[in-house]
Parts: sequence; C-alpha cells; structure tokens
Amino acid sequence: MRFDYTLSSDFRNLTMNNSPVLKHKWEPGINLILGRNGSGKTNLLETLSVLTGWGSFAKTQNVISWGKYNARLSAHLSGEEDFSLTAEISSRTSIRMNGKAISFTDLRLSLPSIIFLTGSVNLIDASPSSRRLFIDRLCSLFYPPFAKRLADFKIIMRSRTALLRQGKSPNITTVPYCKLGGWIMDARREVVSMMMKMIPEGKFIMQFTPAINVSGEEYLAEMLNRNSRREAFALHPIDGPNYDDLSIIINETSRPASETLSRGQKRRLILYMIIMAGKLISMKLKREPILLFDDLTAELDSEGKSFVYSELLKTKWQVFITAPENPFKRNRIKPENIIILS
Repeated sequence: MRFDYTLSSDFRNLTMNNSPVLKHKWEPGINLILGRNGSGKTNLLETLSVLTGWGSFAKTQNVISWGKYNARLSAHLSGEEDFSLTAEISSRTSIRMNGKAISFTDLRLSLPSIIFLTGSVNLIDASPSSRRLFIDRLCSLFYPPFAKRLADFKIIMRSRTALLRQGKSPNITTVPYCKLGGWIMDARREVVSMMMKMIPEGKFIMQFTPAINVSGEEYLAEMLNRNSRREAFALHPIDGPNYDDLSIIINETSRPASETLSRGQKRRLILYMIIMAGKLISMKLKREPILLFDDLTAELDSEGKSFVYSELLKTKWQVFITAPENPFKRNRIKPENIIILS
C-alpha cells in the first residue's frame, strides 16, 4: 500500500502560507521530510500514524491547533486496494474509509505500517517496554484481538494491584489474569518464532525471556502460586507479560547484541529486524507495509546512511523518514520525494 496524498486541517503547528490546511503529495519509495527542529517534521509523520490506525503520539486533544475544537485529516491510498480515508479528531478520533466508519483494528489490517520514533530506533539499548511495543504492534497485525486483549489485561492487572494494596486476596483476578496474560505471552513468542525462521544463516537469535516450555496460561498459574508471598509483599504483580523482554543474541559471540555490537551495527541490525517484520506482514496480509521513521539516520556515518538507503530501496515499499537535512546526499533522491518544512 502507499499514500498518494494527505490533507491536514488544524493539526498541531502544520500550516502552509499561514493557512491551517496542509496538503502533501507523496511518491512511491523513500520520502524524506526535512526541516529544522520545531518545523513540524514529527507532526507530519504523526498524521500518517493516525491515518494508519496507530493513533497520535500524545494525548488526542493535544494534537488540535490552539483555539480549535477539532482537527481533520484525509488521504487517498493505492496499491493492493484503492480507498480514501478521513479522520476527525476531537476528544477522540474517528476514521472513515470511503465514507464508512472503520475501527482502528480493521484499518491496520487494510493499511499495515511499522512506526519507529526517535527513542525506539535504539531498540537494542532501549528499555524492555520499547522491545515489547515493537512485538506488540506486530502481534496486533497478526492477531486482530491482540490490542483489545492487551488493554483488557492491563485493567485486570490494575484491579489485582488495587486488591493487593488494600490487603485483600487477589484470587478473584487470578483466572482472567492467567488466561489473558498467558494468551499475550504465547502470541508474542509465536511472532518472534516466525521472525526467527526468516533469519539466514542463523546470524543472531531472538527470543522472549523468561523462556517457557508450557503454555503462557500454565506458566502464569504456576508462578502466581509460587510467588504469592512475594507478590503480597511487593503490593503488585511480579509475574506476567509486563515482565517480558526480547533478547537478541549474536551467535558468533553468544553474547547479547547490546554488549557486542557498535552503535552503527546496532542500527543496521534494527533495520534488518524491521525489514523482516515487514516481510512477515506482507506474507500474512498480502499487502506491502508502509514504514514510518523519525530521525532514523541520526548518529550514522555516510557508510551507514548508504546502507540504510540501499536496504530500504530494495524493499520497494513506501517509506517516510524525517531528518534535519538530506541524509542520502550520495544517493539519488528525486526532488518530488523530498518535503522541506520551514
């Protein structure tokens, strides 16, 4: 899939000639969004995040221009399917496809995308929550109920925590906690297993920790029973999918990538993981994904930038990258593939 054009109205600080309405025509392949800090690069990327069903980067009401009551986005897309989208943003966001309301879940299946913001680009050195988010978004595309079940699990986890803090037995939450939490853990491990099958020559290993050899539900039931006293002392759950972490081990050294690779090598490995994820999405949904990157090429030398360019070009997917200036000066980027914000 690919964006042909997008139109935004009263969205953050995006303006054109002092007008709050901004229209952009997008090209196949790599699209660069350039400009100084504060020019609106990330905000423009955020409009694409909303239109692909992942929502805004911050609270919804914060994306609307000062003094306005709502913002509006629209777009036309083509590729495996042609359709138009409109998004109305007020206290919540509603999206229509060809004039008919569509859920975020269904939209993501029609328009699959992978988003990496500045913090998550350093996936290997980032916090475990960043690695969980990477896999959770893939799970949401592979298993449509995933996002809803993850949200439901968080509600159960808060209820269990409240009971523990009140000095009450949390047993009433144990069964749903194990069922939902176990399902989430199983889904994550299945997606990582599918990604592992795509790694040539076994250069590295991806696996979720803790490693479990039973179903997620059985694992949690055992751990909650074993650690009941520790949980009561901690006043919050100490076992569950919120403690999952994605381990990346380099086969040559048998050590974690975070300890073995240079910063540039880590960026290359992350890009490789993203492309693997994109290929899985394409195989599953029969649609080419759209990639959104905020400042992907920061801290890369010229060789690293050339590597990023060539690898992304090979995918033939539509890619959006923000940067202060053109990171691919050594490569040929057509003028129509570059948007400069001021």
